[in-house]
Amino acid sequence: MASGSEKLTVVGSKRLPRPDAKELRQDNQLSNPAKKGRFSESFNKRTEKEDVSWKEHINDPLFWGPYLSERQWGTVREDYSSDGNCWEYLTHYDATKQAYHWGEDGLLGVCDKFGMLCGSLALWNRKDPILKERLFGLTGREGNHGEDVKELYYYLDNTPRHTYMQALYRYPQAEFPYESLINHGRTSAEPELEIAETGVFDSNYWDINIEYAKPAAHTLICRITVNNQSLEPAKLDIIPQFYFRNTWSRPGPNKVDNPPLFQLVSGDGVDAIYDMGIFRINFNHGSNVTFNKLLFTENNSERNDFERIESDTDTSRSLSASTNTTLDRTEERRHLKDAFHRYIIHDENNAVNSKQNGTKCCAWMTVDLQGKSKTCVYWQIFPADSVGERSVVKLDEVFTFQKVKANEFYQKVIPPDVSQEEANVCKQAVAGMLWSKQLYIYNMEFKNKELRSRYMACYFRTPHGRKKTGWNHLSCHDILLMPDKWEFPWFAAWDLAFHCVQFARVDMPFAKEQLLLLLSDRYMHPNGQIPGCEFDLGDPNPPIVGWAIWKMFTMEGRKDLPYLKTCFNRLIFSFQWWHKLDPTNTYLYGHGFMGLDNISLVDRTSLPAGMTAMKQADCTGWMGMFCLTMLQISLELCKHDNSYTDMAIKFLKHFLHIARSINRPIADGGLWDDEDKFFYDVVHYQEPHSTPIRLRSWTGIIPLLACCTVDLKLCPLVKTFLLRCDKGFSPFVCKLSEHEFFLTLVSYTKLKMMLKTIFSEEEFLSPFGIRSLSKTYLEKPLVFDIGTVPVSVGYLPGESDTNMFGGNSNWRGPIWMCMNYMLIECLEKYADLDKVFTIPLSIQYPTGSNTKCTFITIAHDLCRRLVNIFLPNGQGARPVHGQFEKYASEPDWQNLVLFYEYFHADTGRGCGASHQTGWSALVLECIYKLHNMQHPPTETLLSDLFPKPPPPVNYRHQTHHSRPLPT
Repeated sequence: MASGSEKLTVVGSKRLPRPDAKELRQDNQLSNPAKKGRFSESFNKRTEKEDVSWKEHINDPLFWGPYLSERQWGTVREDYSSDGNCWEYLTHYDATKQAYHWGEDGLLGVCDKFGMLCGSLALWNRKDPILKERLFGLTGREGNHGEDVKELYYYLDNTPRHTYMQALYRYPQAEFPYESLINHGRTSAEPELEIAETGVFDSNYWDINIEYAKPAAHTLICRITVNNQSLEPAKLDIIPQFYFRNTWSRPGPNKVDNPPLFQLVSGDGVDAIYDMGIFRINFNHGSNVTFNKLLFTENNSERNDFERIESDTDTSRSLSASTNTTLDRTEERRHLKDAFHRYIIHDENNAVNSKQNGTKCCAWMTVDLQGKSKTCVYWQIFPADSVGERSVVKLDEVFTFQKVKANEFYQKVIPPDVSQEEANVCKQAVAGMLWSKQLYIYNMEFKNKELRSRYMACYFRTPHGRKKTGWNHLSCHDILLMPDKWEFPWFAAWDLAFHCVQFARVDMPFAKEQLLLLLSDRYMHPNGQIPGCEFDLGDPNPPIVGWAIWKMFTMEGRKDLPYLKTCFNRLIFSFQWWHKLDPTNTYLYGHGFMGLDNISLVDRTSLPAGMTAMKQADCTGWMGMFCLTMLQISLELCKHDNSYTDMAIKFLKHFLHIARSINRPIADGGLWDDEDKFFYDVVHYQEPHSTPIRLRSWTGIIPLLACCTVDLKLCPLVKTFLLRCDKGFSPFVCKLSEHEFFLTLVSYTKLKMMLKTIFSEEEFLSPFGIRSLSKTYLEKPLVFDIGTVPVSVGYLPGESDTNMFGGNSNWRGPIWMCMNYMLIECLEKYADLDKVFTIPLSIQYPTGSNTKCTFITIAHDLCRRLVNIFLPNGQGARPVHGQFEKYASEPDWQNLVLFYEYFHADTGRGCGASHQTGWSALVLECIYKLHNMQHPPTETLLSDLFPKPPPPVNYRHQTHHSRPLPT
């Protein structure tokens, strides 16, 4: 993927001249000076070097892709408000007419790898007040549980090079229920009102199946299959549209002097002329489709934001001057971004450009279908000096061929012995990841200059302004994996780490590049901090980028040493930044919410008055895990270069100090509670006063994740240090063999006590995995006094009932796939302890039952519980879809799967963002483990507590005896 700045400079700092008209196929209309308009004088001959560079770009197999955002409105990038309220500054309705600054969005669309030429779909059911050209959802203030997309769409197929892509969008034939969704009248104690509950999909709706295929690298074909799911005849306006990203109406680093252009060349053809060359766009259609006409306008607002800035400083200038068009001022102001809405819906004939050119165009077609029938609409884009395919039959053959190739790809990715339902879940999980690529453009230095011009320096003294200071180095212009292209259309560091681990099975080079970007100078702060996310770049996320790098390195067979060395050298800067968060050298860490949002009873990013510090069990646990990762990487590099020995000893020593500190009793300055047998956060007031927050949650479980086995055969100096280290570290080190050692942040004695709590069905163990908060707080919420104000936390198995961190994420009870996956990996590592025992270690599972299971058996069962969230149960319903019966009863719904942000702990219902394959696609890894994991010992019984298809493996019962690690 050519997403680095080195290749982008070809288009950024040095614009390629447009090709000479003689290079193109001689078309009568193209050679007409009137059709060339303002571009006729800008055609310059390419140099040989520039021509090669141009061809390299368009011949890149990844030139076209699903890089177009599903939502640009409501993002921090587009926010120029004084109060930092991005949701209110640019709303869904405003997006129909306001030109964006930093990107584009569209409905299941595509664009080139620079995001300059974009294509997407618009629809009109002849009842809505606006065209359906982007996904709708509630903002953070409108939703009773924060922001939430209110649409039905599904990612069904995709390949790493996007040779075949498929998605399904469901569009009601009744008026889209914008008003009823906004005015839902529900409180935070009630469930969200989903669009399926409004009744618009009970009977009459359209299924819009969108497919893309690449017969060649520089060519893309789209087939839009329109299916009338009503019994009655119905009409639908279908409007494939194309637009250039607005790079000409305001000054900036990528400002274009001469805007690009779409211009008519035939009744159903358009030429797109821009820096990458001239591309022909042709439209075709099947039966029952009326081709109305091609429409043109400008992808401009009447006044853009930068003009408003200049107006405030008495330096206003007209839009017509900035766009450098030959159109007169009055005419141009009619030809705006929302022209197609006004022309098609309101019959404003002068809204579109009668000269049939502009920076935005569409093909307006009308579909008239009988009930339960379908038809197709096509478009194709290719270099103008090539010849397109006119035959619909030939176009269908391209899709058939590419779909077969896509199926061959999935046969290699999906484990061969999975069930049909498991294969379906795997395929849609992978497709969702591949569809979640997005071109992300954000230049903080230029954005801060704009804000300073508007609000002066006082803006950066506000809470939202301070979040942007110190990050002027951030310069993003890359294809990134998004957690969710609507709800989280920006990078988030720890989401991306999970994303890359599973993406490595699909496209290892791209996954590697993603993590290198986070560690590059364009992203990582000069002080070593990795940016958190767009909303708060300085908010630290769990430091698991190193874990992802090491895991990918082992998945690849430990081959790419140069990559590992490069990442290690960059991770050292990150580690140094984290260690500065412990200025007193206590080896206990605490800094912010650490990605767990409302898991604590206070906002850990902004402690209440009176609290001076908080030592966090999760932050300290993550640091222990970070140390072990750096130790493993340095040991691997030691095998080839013994100069890394000192680094290995450094991280080993640091880890052992963290282990000793966190395991001290709370009364002795540690985080271990001897009474509850659990790790807790400890808040500090004016010295020497401190008190623990006795809330059993994932924060206390995370220290268990810091464990691993190291082989020191080729690192004798490290082995010598480990053998000679202080006896006080012995609970955290176990010798497995002559050269193998097991390192753990938590002693085996404490581990057994904690697992007793974790595997209790009255506390953490649910039918669908490990809860994020103990269920004991359902009847008895924890109450904690903060000064004179008591705060309580109760068990919430689904959505949050507070507005903390936007209210859309909840860590007070639900199942989070990412953390469950980490615990499963941890249990697999603890299975290494079996090497020192004659009989495999086993513990009671579930707690209080009559069975004892090995660590591998328990890991296997947790995988099964997580996978069952997505598989049909005995009634044919997938728990993830909750109570919506259509997913279980109707054939057109049964095979569709959504991947939510988190899951209701008691029912498995999906909550939060509905397309978050950023980490919920980890179900793919769980299915891999179910079919590839070392099978649990046959002597161990695993009770079938929650029968769901496919049935769990049946194990014979035998009780094992275990002994603790030597201390």
